Amino acid sequence: MKTVQQLIIHSSPLALGIVLSYLLWRENMLLLVVYTALVAALIVAGKDRKVETVIFLYGAVVGFVIEAIGTQVSGYQTFVQPDMLGIPFWLIVAWGYGFLLMKRIGFIITTGSPWASDCKADKNIVQ
Repeated sequence: MKTVQQLIIHSSPLALGIVLSYLLWRENMLLLVVYTALVAALIVAGKDRKVETVIFLYGAVVGFVIEAIGTQVSGYQTFVQPDMLGIPFWLIVAWGYGFLLMKRIGFIITTGSPWASDCKADKNIVQ
């Protein structure tokens, strides 16, 4: 039951993000500010700040590349209010958060905790 609770707790910002996207999709800069503040608060409140910052940045870069390919190279998608290269800035932050969430969910499923620092027995986990 603890694992299910952890999954719900750490997935709740995703639900909030979906609601915010639905309500504020016309306000790119407001969504960018809200998402950035939300992700920063989640990282600061966590135990794995260094690792999660790197994961977030990696996810943001990968997300940007994927969205740029989708809008500029293959043209299979477009956005109503793009900011750069046909992509809203907030979407890049959302990609970074998605990677961060997957890290936490992966740890919850495998160890029962979202934090690498709680898994010191495994020498392969980067601290």
